[in-house]
Amino acid sequence: MGVVFQRIGNPSRKSPYETPMRTLTTLALLTIAFCMAATASADIFGDCSLTEKRNVAAPAAGVSRIVIIGRAGYLHINGRRGAGEVRATGTACASSREVLSDTKLTMSRSGSELRVEAETPDNNGFFGSSAKLDFDVTVPDNIALRVEDGSGELTIDNVAGVDLTDGSGDIVIRNVIGDLSVHDGSGDMTIANVSGNVRVTDGSGDIDVNGAGSVEIANDGSGSADIRNVKHDVHIGNKGSGSVEVSDVGGDFRVGNKGGGSIDWKRVAGHVDVPERFRR
Repeated sequence: MGVVFQRIGNPSRKSPYETPMRTLTTLALLTIAFCMAATASADIFGDCSLTEKRNVAAPAAGVSRIVIIGRAGYLHINGRRGAGEVRATGTACASSREVLSDTKLTMSRSGSELRVEAETPDNNGFFGSSAKLDFDVTVPDNIALRVEDGSGELTIDNVAGVDLTDGSGDIVIRNVIGDLSVHDGSGDMTIANVSGNVRVTDGSGDIDVNGAGSVEIANDGSGSADIRNVKHDVHIGNKGSGSVEVSDVGGDFRVGNKGGGSIDWKRVAGHVDVPERFRR
């Protein structure tokens, strides 16, 4: 079967060899680019063939706040009564030896603040290598936490007060003695047994709260919100799409602005104030 080359450009300008050469060159360049893109895509989206263990620890004496920073990968934080140290253990995973050696778990102290951080190389550009660090942190259950997490599953259990900023991925937080503040981008959120106040700002994903002193959701873009067993007030400022279900509230229940979806409540001891179209 013959090959037909189509002339591109001014048909009045003729050249005996420019069109075939340019077509072949273009095809060659596209082939090379496709192969490079395929290699990089495999690298970025899951080529994590090399792993190494990472471990750090430090005494907790004199520490009043623990800052924990995660990047890509899961992060599990567990409080332990009477723990005398902060210990982090995990697994670094990367697509090359060079990137693996630069994927670290570090611990540092400044005054009464102890900092645990996952360090991964910056992935600038489409052809960067991938890396992640999954790790667990054990902390004393009576020291306040500041947590910053990039992406991946996050669990926090049996700890003192928590101030959390999370990018994406599901969140499970249980058994907090103190207040809980969450600023979340996307992913489902499950919160249970918080003795103090729960404050949430959320982009998207379902929110489930079971057991809190009070609940305030300043802004929530989309996803359902199921809130129950709250000692005092429940206040939702701005709620986009998704249903709202509230039950067993010891104080008032208020909703400022609501987009699509329903609002249902039962067993609210105090006053209920919702947008007019949802009133009974």
